[in-house]
Amino acid sequence: MIRPVWLFVVAISLAAACADAGPPQHGVTALVGGRLIDGTGADAVEDAVVVMGGGRIMAAGAAGDVAVPDGATVIDVAGKTVMPGMIEGNGHIIFDGQSNHPAYFAGRYRAYYEIGARNLNASLMQGITTMRDTMDPLEEMIRLREDVESGLIAGSRLFTSGTILNYPGVYRMFDDPTDSVFAGIAEEGVAYARAAMRLPVRDGAHGREIVADYALHGADFIKVSAYSGPDNEPPELSTADLTEIVEEAHARGLLVTTHTSSIASVTAVLDAGVDAMEHPTLLGREQIGPQGEFPDELVQRFVEQNVYSVPLMVVREVYVTYLEDPSRLEDPWYIRHAPADMVQEGRERVAEQVAAGSEDLEQHRAGYELGRRNLAKLIAAGAPIAMGTDKGTTLNFHESGNHVRELEIYTELGMSPMEAIVSATLRGAELLGMEDELGTVEAGKLADVIVVDGNPLSDIWALRNVDLVFKEGVRYR
Repeated sequence: MIRPVWLFVVAISLAAACADAGPPQHGVTALVGGRLIDGTGADAVEDAVVVMGGGRIMAAGAAGDVAVPDGATVIDVAGKTVMPGMIEGNGHIIFDGQSNHPAYFAGRYRAYYEIGARNLNASLMQGITTMRDTMDPLEEMIRLREDVESGLIAGSRLFTSGTILNYPGVYRMFDDPTDSVFAGIAEEGVAYARAAMRLPVRDGAHGREIVADYALHGADFIKVSAYSGPDNEPPELSTADLTEIVEEAHARGLLVTTHTSSIASVTAVLDAGVDAMEHPTLLGREQIGPQGEFPDELVQRFVEQNVYSVPLMVVREVYVTYLEDPSRLEDPWYIRHAPADMVQEGRERVAEQVAAGSEDLEQHRAGYELGRRNLAKLIAAGAPIAMGTDKGTTLNFHESGNHVRELEIYTELGMSPMEAIVSATLRGAELLGMEDELGTVEAGKLADVIVVDGNPLSDIWALRNVDLVFKEGVRYR
């Protein structure tokens, strides 16, 4: 899709981040001698050849079946794995792992673009060639999407829902704009952040209006909150209201995903005919216990209606991990390149919660274990699952590589390593309605290809060791 180019002078810090990738390289490239995991779920092909040219896959298969064109740039990847670029099914590129949400969004309102550009680059360097962003201001997201497409910035391809419909801000962070947390922050920053992060919906008719406006302004899909907690305003939407929103979106060619926090809200959005759910298995605190267990008939509805789940298991696991052992926040891998002020803010938050006692840890642990049980049921039933991590949320830094841990969790709960890889490739493309272009290494598809040092089929952690990254045939790493 061709969109107009926005001219922008990128901050020096972003330029430095992108400089490591080197200049884009065009022409025909052949990756030879490696193990090919094509993303379809088919068996890996040893001693494979993948040929890329004109931004697309020209050919892929066993060395005896694929010829290397004369004049191609040949890269020997023997002993390594060639696979599709990964697709992050749920990220927030303007989030930065912050713990103090109100001060963060109000205080940095002029820097949303630069933050997003840096985080898109960080994801691309980890082998995530496509990012599905499920909550960020639409105006900045469209601008970033256009600048990635034009090549003005080097980053993951971007799909955006803009701001969530009917979500009362990020954690109700602007309910009281006079709160002391905003001390020293310009009033225009509070006002800007509030307008950017809140999109209440009165009813189904109002939801239709918002969907129509979002479609006009270029949103790639719609995200609506069916339920945001018992004390939140505005209240949860009825099934009839949700159905109106879904119908309007589908009429305009947009898929719909949902924020859910209870069995009732999961049932409501299934009734409304949604296409996907974010974190359906991670329920609110009031749901923890037997009342939060997915009944078999509910699990079967995911399968029968082909509703995609984006689990986000790591988003709750990080709380458990760092409340259990705060010293893990010193792990060089986890915090390398992450914003130092956000890392320190996270340390302080964890220290406060540890000092407050074990109740919060126990709540997080119980919620996480419930989520694992429910996700295991979806996996066993064969429900469609696309990898997503909620990248950018508290303690979930873009630089942390948590997508690999997310995939490891899937294997702990019943997926094979190949199925986990498919959840991060083909399933992600299907989630976006882009399976004809993305998600597999097949002739004719866009040449989003990564090379991993090692074999993720025997050790999923090999996905942390990304050697080469190509997006539409251009080498960025």
